[in-house]
Amino acid sequence: MYDVIVIGTGICGAAAARELSRYDLKVLVLEKGSDLCSGASRGNSAMVHGGFDADPGTEKAKYNVAGNRMFDQLCGELNVPFERSGTLILATTEAEVPELYRLKEKSIENGVETILMDTEALKKRWPDMKADAPGGLFCPSGGMVCPYGLVFALCENAAENGVEFRRSALVTKVERAGEAWDVVLASGERLRTKIVMNCAGTHADEFNNMVSDRKFTIIPRFGGHIIMDRKYIPWVDTTITQTPTPLPTGGHTKGMGIMPSVDGTVILGCEATDHTDKDDVSLPRESIDQIVNYFKGFWKYLPISAASEEFPMDGIISAYGGLRPHPDTDDFVIGEAPGAPGFINAAGIESPGLTAGPAIGKHIAELAAEMLDAAPDASFDPVRHVKKPFRVMTDEERAAAIAENPDYAKIVCRCELVTEAEIRDAIRRPVGARSVGGVKMRTRAGMGRCQGGFCQNRVVEILAEELGIAPTEVLLSGEGSNILTGECCEVHFKEAEA
Repeated sequence: MYDVIVIGTGICGAAAARELSRYDLKVLVLEKGSDLCSGASRGNSAMVHGGFDADPGTEKAKYNVAGNRMFDQLCGELNVPFERSGTLILATTEAEVPELYRLKEKSIENGVETILMDTEALKKRWPDMKADAPGGLFCPSGGMVCPYGLVFALCENAAENGVEFRRSALVTKVERAGEAWDVVLASGERLRTKIVMNCAGTHADEFNNMVSDRKFTIIPRFGGHIIMDRKYIPWVDTTITQTPTPLPTGGHTKGMGIMPSVDGTVILGCEATDHTDKDDVSLPRESIDQIVNYFKGFWKYLPISAASEEFPMDGIISAYGGLRPHPDTDDFVIGEAPGAPGFINAAGIESPGLTAGPAIGKHIAELAAEMLDAAPDASFDPVRHVKKPFRVMTDEERAAAIAENPDYAKIVCRCELVTEAEIRDAIRRPVGARSVGGVKMRTRAGMGRCQGGFCQNRVVEILAEELGIAPTEVLLSGEGSNILTGECCEVHFKEAEA
């Protein structure tokens, strides 16, 4: 019997797991994907929203603002890169200026600092802008984080503090079992728990609707992103987005934006298109074209136009897509579900879900602890102990790392300067990498300009060695994604006779 079973390892599930590990509880986290963070939290814009644009009084506004204020301490404890680079909402026409004033009023009600800027103020702050924009609204508390890096760190810290994790554990049913709950896996295994936490992303409505009197529907809302070469980062020091626009099925999109990633690349995106498939994150050409065509027109208003007068197609190094779980309630669904005691929702966590996630996780963990009358765990350690990436070490730090572990001297990924020591550590860490994709997300090996063209073979070898499997068994990501299909021949070398 578990005290709590958490379904899903997105930002809310991961944050809840880490907060639950503060208590003397038996906790299990189930993830249907082959790795952690396989859903909505993986494929977003990486923005930490200030909270100025959420409707005052909503759950979104409440948890956005609270979550934003947690990031400095949280990322410091977990050794996760986080930058308060700010967010600028830019009006490119006079017709968009009233939207800036509307957002300013919302920011005042939400208690978030924002600064209205006219053309002169914009040009003074960003002199590289080639075209005059009539106005902007700047939020200093906006920032950037690596979303999957934060989720991995939360889960690692939770695991170090006693939380159990199971991957490739698809939940098909949740049933009331007396005073407890049965969580049923696709394998037929039944797991009993006192409390269920529903953090299942685009599938959260399905679990809620199995047990609760209050039904809701999740609409999977797709957005694509483009990643630009790191050579452009000197001209992107803050996130700049267009003014928000309403969407036909409810809510609004913050629209296209240019974001400086914490890893030194530039992210462009994203559009918002409603889907029917809750798991399809394949990126269609139409999505890329929509982003490119938008930025061809928006480019002249951006400081990055100083690096390239026109949108540089040859600057694109990769692209990805993701789904936002938009609820038909148009607000987060958080707390114990009506008619289902002990079933706690963190559902419909669309944008600004990444920002709100830590506050939501804290709230639902405290709610569960109160229900269970749980005692604090005196041995809880909030710090994730990990070396900083080799690529950001000083020369002295690199020399010390190599002296301690010679594998730091072996560069596997030249584009991102990732060492063999870091790859092996990513595999060995709690809830560590089990695939090439898992290594990539944890270390950035394969995320550079060549997209793994030079390093992937060596990553496969290291995974095979660390996991004790044949290279043909190493996966790119999930089940069936074998990179090598078999051996085609054997070569034997005979030593030359003296």
